[in-house]
Amino acid sequence: MDLAYLIAGNAVSRNFNDLASQTVDATVDGLIDSLACALAGTNAHGLAQAREALSRWGNSGCSVWGGFGRAPAPFAAFLNAVSMHALDYDDTDDKVPLHAFGMVLPGLLADVEENRPDCDGRDFLTALAVGVDGAMRVGRAGGPKGTRGWNYSVISGSTGAVLAIARLRRWETQTAVDALGHQLTQTAGSLQSIIDGSLAKRFQPAMMVKNVMMSAALAQAGIDGPRNVFEGKAGFINLYQDGIFDHDAMRAGLEQCALVDDLSLKPYPACRFTHAPIDLALQLYERGIRPQDVKHMHIRVSGQAVNMVGRKFDFRTAGVVDAQFSIAYTVAVGLARGAVRIDDFNEGALRDPQVGAFAAGRITIEADPSLPLLGMVPVFFDVELGNGQHIELAAHEVSGSPQKRMASAQLREKVIDCLGYGKSRVDPDELIAAVQGLREGKPVSSVLALLE
Repeated sequence: MDLAYLIAGNAVSRNFNDLASQTVDATVDGLIDSLACALAGTNAHGLAQAREALSRWGNSGCSVWGGFGRAPAPFAAFLNAVSMHALDYDDTDDKVPLHAFGMVLPGLLADVEENRPDCDGRDFLTALAVGVDGAMRVGRAGGPKGTRGWNYSVISGSTGAVLAIARLRRWETQTAVDALGHQLTQTAGSLQSIIDGSLAKRFQPAMMVKNVMMSAALAQAGIDGPRNVFEGKAGFINLYQDGIFDHDAMRAGLEQCALVDDLSLKPYPACRFTHAPIDLALQLYERGIRPQDVKHMHIRVSGQAVNMVGRKFDFRTAGVVDAQFSIAYTVAVGLARGAVRIDDFNEGALRDPQVGAFAAGRITIEADPSLPLLGMVPVFFDVELGNGQHIELAAHEVSGSPQKRMASAQLREKVIDCLGYGKSRVDPDELIAAVQGLREGKPVSSVLALLE
């Protein structure tokens, strides 16, 4: 039978007790992180216009987070997904890469609000873990095809979102397969919005989240979808993977949702490929080095890092997405300010001539053919100072990864930064406590009440 039956059957049969304690910890931390990112992003550029554009189709249904009223479930999930992803502060699976929570959580919470308002916290965490694991599993089994232009957050992540809803609703396996099939029929995801630096980038995953809600509705109504979702002639493997797929990666640890443990949370609000360079820039800052001390900085990274974040930065014309996807800008910020925060991506910060001139004129970024094409690490700095001294640095791990995980205090600081930036009325410790209460079985409504 098609692989869809394997992952769908697993999804609908999972229980909270199947999850290892570290998987529950990772799910809880990811949920705290994601909600903080969403509340920070509720006023991001483009969202007000999107809320206005969608309001013509109704203002009742599910919560639009941050106190922006209500909307039909697919549109509420769409808007909440945009706010979660807008600041590029949400989680990443470094090995693909893709954003998992941002694809799974908005639709799942809308589904809870619409269909299971009394949902138990453990049941919800189980569904969330199923979805995040599923998104990562499909992404890793297929392997990244970024060089062909696919956006894997969108393509693989939507599969996980369907599995999460299937588990929450406790569907029969066939219904879950039908929903996966419906999702296949509407899956697409080009990286061109990132290449062009357009605001469409922050809306793209949300389009798939909305489609997941539609797929679930069709399957629930008994409308069958394609059954050979993965292995069919025009299924996921042949269509997106050129027939190459690691079936063993789909199975290993499936019953424990083990991949959730391997997700990274971001310490900086920018593309994940900028994080290792930022780490090195902050090391230089801690050594007392500032932009005026540097004559030239030569940075060697992978080919995909150059594709994603290695373009020339022009501070006179750059937009927010250009800055979020720029090694040069984020490194210059880290070296000048000793931190990279959300406020570093507003209009005023982007036009800072000290940072912008340094990013444009004194940083060279080169693809090193000896490095893994799609790798985020290693990253190498060769820094020539004005006094003639040379400093060489290398990063082999990325902050926020499972190998260099954020401590609880760091996560709390991120929550404080996010809620402060978003001018949220929610107290950071109240949000953290509400999410942590889910593992004790407290109702999901206790979290939803903070988002309304």
